Amino acid sequence: MQNLVRRLGVFPVLLLSIGLFVLGALAIDRIVNTMWLFDVERVELARAVVLDRADAGALLAAANREVLLAFLASVIVAVTGPALLPLYYLNKRFNPPEYRHEPPVFFVVLRQAMFVGFWAAFCLWLQMNRTFGIAVAVLAAAV
Repeated sequence: MQNLVRRLGVFPVLLLSIGLFVLGALAIDRIVNTMWLFDVERVELARAVVLDRADAGALLAAANREVLLAFLASVIVAVTGPALLPLYYLNKRFNPPEYRHEPPVFFVVLRQAMFVGFWAAFCLWLQMNRTFGIAVAVLAAAV
């Protein structure tokens, strides 16, 4: 089994990376184009947005939480996919010298890629609240 894994190399990680990205992108497309984030009967909210009087907190308080969570989960999946490949190579490169000929542990790479996805979704959520900044993003990544 180990010989087969060594022979395949990065190919399974590449396929999973592409699959996760496509799945996340299709889910984001479906959510954005078919689901209503806000209740359509909230006319005063629409009026406040048009008149530029609505703040980000009021908009997020009126949002449908299930759609918002589904959108953020789709972002996590869509960002986790492309993050897999560079993290696979980083883990392969920085393996100890005696283990450098073996592929890195997959669940470690997946956990790190999911961290990148959660970080991207957190930064997106901060942008929705209008509190996103480079310093906050760097601090969140460091934590």
